[in-house]
Amino acid sequence: MKKSLKIAAIIAIVALLSGSYVAYRMWNKPHADATDLPGIKVNASELVGAFEADEDSANAKYLSKVVEVSGTVSEVNDQDSILYINLTYPEAMMGGVQITVDSRSMEKARNLKEGDNVTFKGFCNGYLMDVVVKDAVLIP
Repeated sequence: MKKSLKIAAIIAIVALLSGSYVAYRMWNKPHADATDLPGIKVNASELVGAFEADEDSANAKYLSKVVEVSGTVSEVNDQDSILYINLTYPEAMMGGVQITVDSRSMEKARNLKEGDNVTFKGFCNGYLMDVVVKDAVLIP
């Protein structure tokens, strides 16, 4: 009986150490960076139009991929150290592209005004009321 208890204790310790190592690696995982990755070049109207026409095929093409999206700034929204830039296009009934700006581009992006034409590069996160692009950097 004591031998099986020792084996169970060893297995539990190994499992605990393995779990701790995985948790440590996940916690310290490097932040995703779209800056040096090639992006799919698209303007805001094409991106939103693709999701409105057929969300499944648009997900296959854009979801979790790097996109370089161009458009006109419709709103700059600074909330709790997170900067959101909304891009729209003239034929938009509602919706557009919502950009969550990466910390490296925040200072430049805060200076944007409604009507500015810009390009951001980030990860497409899908379609809700807007197409969401996260961790985006401003492309000069």
